[in-house]
Amino acid sequence: MNFIDIKGSLHNRCILDIIFLSQYLPTEEKLNHLAEMYESDANVFSFACNVNGITCGVIILKRLIKDEFEILSIATSPTVRNKGIASKLISFSIKALKCSILKAETDDDAIGFYRKYGFQLVSSEEKYPGTIRYLCTLKLS
Repeated sequence: MNFIDIKGSLHNRCILDIIFLSQYLPTEEKLNHLAEMYESDANVFSFACNVNGITCGVIILKRLIKDEFEILSIATSPTVRNKGIASKLISFSIKALKCSILKAETDDDAIGFYRKYGFQLVSSEEKYPGTIRYLCTLKLS
């Protein structure tokens, strides 16, 4: 298992296929637009986890201020779910970017994951019809 910087490779099909898994109502156009936005923003960082040469997880983060970051996207291939890949992507990113605060926004499907990692959760307004969103914050220092 190794972790690599994938900035500049977000239009790669296998990477887009994983980002697809973290998006609400993804379309090819939306995925390409996101990849373009992420690639062109100097404050966005992207890493992948490779196992036996195959990309199995992706995390994309944005620097908010100095050492505070927000997870914009995190997903793992269904074949490696529940094997700790997403947690390892977060740990790698924290070290690589020297994060002191890490934030994320999620829904009911992923609150258990963020809670298990140590994030504090606060529910927020419905962003999408019938879906409660949660603001997750992990303070590291």
